[in-house]
Amino acid sequence: MKRALSKRSLTRLALVPAAATVFTMIPLAGSAFAVGCNGTGCENKGPVSMGCDADGHTVLVGEVYSDNGGRTDYELRWSNKCWAGWARTGDSKWAATISVEKWNPDRTKLITRRTVTIKNGQHDWTNMVGGKGYMVRACATEKSTGNTDCTKFVGTDS
Repeated sequence: MKRALSKRSLTRLALVPAAATVFTMIPLAGSAFAVGCNGTGCENKGPVSMGCDADGHTVLVGEVYSDNGGRTDYELRWSNKCWAGWARTGDSKWAATISVEKWNPDRTKLITRRTVTIKNGQHDWTNMVGGKGYMVRACATEKSTGNTDCTKFVGTDS
């Protein structure tokens, strides 16, 4: 003899798939989220919004000076997970423009440049350039004097 399920039992059964779906959406402790782009797919995207800043590290540091001795420090940053780089500065007392440049391997042709202007007392970063087989560097220009400095080139193959 078959027994009919009560309304309460049917409601409980209906909740099981919904609860399973919710729990699969919650990451386990220690799990890492995937980055949002890779290589040339990171072109002109933000390192923070794409998750590339999570493993980003400073490759080179540069500094540019104003006429009165003020200094703006800037960095070339790189993410191995995203295979992309960007320029960043810390708090700066001076207005400056920072950029990250991607060049062909023999450094005879600029392929792309991403730039951001930093106001007095602020910090920021550029969007990214990415991909293997290129040379990248970061540059900064002090706003009031036009003094410019660039880091050395770094190959994106290693």
